[in-house]
Amino acid sequence: MEDKKLYTNLKVGKPKDSVIEIEGEIPTNIIEFHRQEVLDEVKQEAEIPGFRKGNAPEEMVLKQLDMNHVLEDAAEEALSIAYPAILDDNHIVPISSPRVTFVKLALGSPLEFKISIAVEPEVDLPNYKKIAKAVKDTKKQAEATDEEVEEIIKQLLTMRQGEDGKLPELTDDFVKTIGKFENVVDFKEKLKTNIKAEKEMESARMRYEELAKKLADESKIKLPSLLVEDEMYAAHGRLHRELEKRKMSEEDYFKLIKKTEEEYMKERKEAIERQFKTKFILKAIATKEGIKADEKEVEKEVEHAATHYTDTNPEAFRSYIEEMLTNEKTLKFLEEASW
Repeated sequence: MEDKKLYTNLKVGKPKDSVIEIEGEIPTNIIEFHRQEVLDEVKQEAEIPGFRKGNAPEEMVLKQLDMNHVLEDAAEEALSIAYPAILDDNHIVPISSPRVTFVKLALGSPLEFKISIAVEPEVDLPNYKKIAKAVKDTKKQAEATDEEVEEIIKQLLTMRQGEDGKLPELTDDFVKTIGKFENVVDFKEKLKTNIKAEKEMESARMRYEELAKKLADESKIKLPSLLVEDEMYAAHGRLHRELEKRKMSEEDYFKLIKKTEEEYMKERKEAIERQFKTKFILKAIATKEGIKADEKEVEKEVEHAATHYTDTNPEAFRSYIEEMLTNEKTLKFLEEASW
């Protein structure tokens, strides 16, 4: 290829609803180079009666080919190489898979293409400090009552009921058989502590959900539809694989959960939109407040993953860990700070 330019006549539109439209061309000589590569691969794999694999005359191989498909394959190969260069040259960081359209594809002509890609949305934050304080003020002291302790003990004794129908007695020896407890008093104290901890965790979860909801309701953010579509597609794929394991049809699954497919997909879409809104809002707050994940914690988590998940992409996992730890610090900042 004399002309090594991967693309020409590029037009990059301004983001609209966090989606960028890109138009451009790939030169004729680039397309022809890839078309010839596709033909060479086909000829090497061609199996025609009377000839060894890959040794059939070219004219016989060509007669069996759909040249439009060959040209499409060439265009896809050319664009797959040009696409990263387009992103890099124009400082575009995509957050969705590209939607590609071949506007014009003809032998002896440049490939005209159009690409739609989602980018990170802008977030117009509300007074998140005021919102966080209002949610924080709803926090109630978690306590475990003696009645709750006795109820769990009753359930535990019932589970250990003998064949004769008699319940075991709550003794020092009995509690030692179910855990590391010194005696009944120690057992009840630890049980009360666990109940209180569970209540605190549930209370924190509910406050987080309330905080996320209020932040999403009062922030101005337009999620790119392409991003939501990608996640909806991925979520449907996960559901399909899970039902295959259970040997259950989607129709039977929707009957089981007493929802129509439309209702299920609507709920999934709403949940996905909430998740993404929360993600971008927390990131915007962290950026504004200068909150970052501790590098030592990130390294520790990455090293842990390397020993337990050998097929994990290191860069992708590092990015995920940084985001997760930054979100945790941001939520802690909102929870603990006093304004």
